[in-house]
Amino acid sequence: MGSYELGGGQGLKLELCTTDRVGLLSDVTRIFRENSLTVTRAEVTTKAGKALNTFYVRDASGYPVDAKTIDSIRQLIGQTILKVKGSPEDLKPSSQESPTRFLFGGLFKSRSFVNFGLVRSYS
Repeated sequence: MGSYELGGGQGLKLELCTTDRVGLLSDVTRIFRENSLTVTRAEVTTKAGKALNTFYVRDASGYPVDAKTIDSIRQLIGQTILKVKGSPEDLKPSSQESPTRFLFGGLFKSRSFVNFGLVRSYS
């Protein structure tokens, strides 16, 4: 519990979507490295000033990627711009709610829309 099994041979898929800027890639890969993650593959796309980057990461020691590590990286980079893709929590709903599922499912849904008043309740 508390770690991500790596799907396929490439690692855990993380998707970064944010405004492009000079040094963005080096900052993100430095944060991964400082948290003992190795980037096995990266797909980098920039369109109209927006960066859409996909990273496949592994634990540097070869273990499954720790959920706490990913959560702290998402806190540093930004919950709404760095998302975990294709994780076991995304793929199969489990009967027991794990802390990991709550962290990754709950945090990035709630913030961006409610705070800006974009979601109104019609009752």
